[in-house]
Amino acid sequence: MKIKIRMSKPKKLSTFKQSVLVVATASLISSAAIAKVSPEQAARLGKDLTPVGAERAGNADGSIPAWTAEFKIPAEYQGSGSRYIDPYADEKPLFTITAENVEQYKDRLSPGQVKMFKTFPDTFRMPVYQSHRAGGYSDFINKNAFENATRAELSDGGNGVKNAFGGTAFPIPNNGEEVIWNMHYAGLPYFSEFTASSGVVYRDGSRQMGRKTTTSRAAYFDPSLTIEEFQEKNYPKIYQVYQSLKPVRNKGESVLVYEPLDAAAMPRSAWSYSPGVRRVRRAPTISYDAPTGVGNFSPTDSGIGFNGATDKYNWKLLGKQELYIPYHNYKFEDPSISYDELLTAGHPNPEHMRYELHRVWVVEANLKESERNVFKKRVVYVDEDSWVPGVVDMYDGRATLWRVTMLNSINRYDMPGITRRTSVYYDLVSREYALDDLFNEEKLDVLNVNAKEYAWFKPSTLRKLGIR
Repeated sequence: MKIKIRMSKPKKLSTFKQSVLVVATASLISSAAIAKVSPEQAARLGKDLTPVGAERAGNADGSIPAWTAEFKIPAEYQGSGSRYIDPYADEKPLFTITAENVEQYKDRLSPGQVKMFKTFPDTFRMPVYQSHRAGGYSDFINKNAFENATRAELSDGGNGVKNAFGGTAFPIPNNGEEVIWNMHYAGLPYFSEFTASSGVVYRDGSRQMGRKTTTSRAAYFDPSLTIEEFQEKNYPKIYQVYQSLKPVRNKGESVLVYEPLDAAAMPRSAWSYSPGVRRVRRAPTISYDAPTGVGNFSPTDSGIGFNGATDKYNWKLLGKQELYIPYHNYKFEDPSISYDELLTAGHPNPEHMRYELHRVWVVEANLKESERNVFKKRVVYVDEDSWVPGVVDMYDGRATLWRVTMLNSINRYDMPGITRRTSVYYDLVSREYALDDLFNEEKLDVLNVNAKEYAWFKPSTLRKLGIR
């Protein structure tokens, strides 16, 4: 029986506007616990822990190497705005996990990943490559992660973060909610502009596609600011403008979002522009499990691993696990690969995927008895080096595995640092999947150069951009 999300569709917000608000919604924390650690604990950062909180050492059998800050940028790389060059392009898989041998590797797979082999036994496979942990974030991000360890805390009611700036909010987390926050506060460029596609691939292999340009200015990561200036000027954490290019019915629409650091003190604000009415309007809030994205495929709070308020769940930090997760997925973005070749029925073409063994934080979220959500349980597996949620398993109201999210990542060495790239959302019941941020047919990001002024990110800008 096919499971559907049974919710009323927002009447005044287009698919495009719903979609962009997914990636713009910050993770809101429901606990009021203090996250500060002692100076003695913080002193581990940069020593036995990496500057952003991962274990520096490798694992016992050497399959996970020790972390090193050294990373050699490929000589062919032409700088910001050009295609990222795969530094590991000559490597071959160490082995490939298939439906025939999955039992041999299931201790290093999530239940959702194992279910993928059972759902697509003839086609799904995971080519596993040598793991790499080379390269880190900028000195600015590392310095602020260290300082955040002893100054950052959750705001009253858990609806934001206070006294954090410039890097990982909680590099030495004490509970699951802190790990979830880190997914959104680890490392981002202070300015970026890129165009990317998104889409849904249906069971028969047909697909529906969208396309948008995203322009972001992240005051939280701006090295020209101090934390005192960031707080005094009451900057949002990030400003984002989204311009719809496809589908044609949404072309010319745009959305502006102010994403706060502390939503309890300054709620998220959004404005939208539609060429049909030629007016800029305040956009309604899209949150929790409201459907969104191309084809209304995804609940809002499943975007980029987990996105939005955490108050409907009880969160538990289960510790760490070694897991095969998407990593260094440069090949997935190869411009010579068409979407016809890449976006095959059931799942993307495994020939263009890369998985590595990494340590991940494991966070379990169980829906509170008094709350409702289409997902009764979620388990989030967050890479310790980058805080990217490599895998998320999601369970329906009967506690049955329903959906699995896997997020690609690469070392964006012009930022620098490991960040998420394409997000893939699998429905194990309908055998459909959705994707956000596809770059194969696009020019690559411009980041941290020619940054637009903060004054550009205002509602009146939307009308100027609204050309159908």
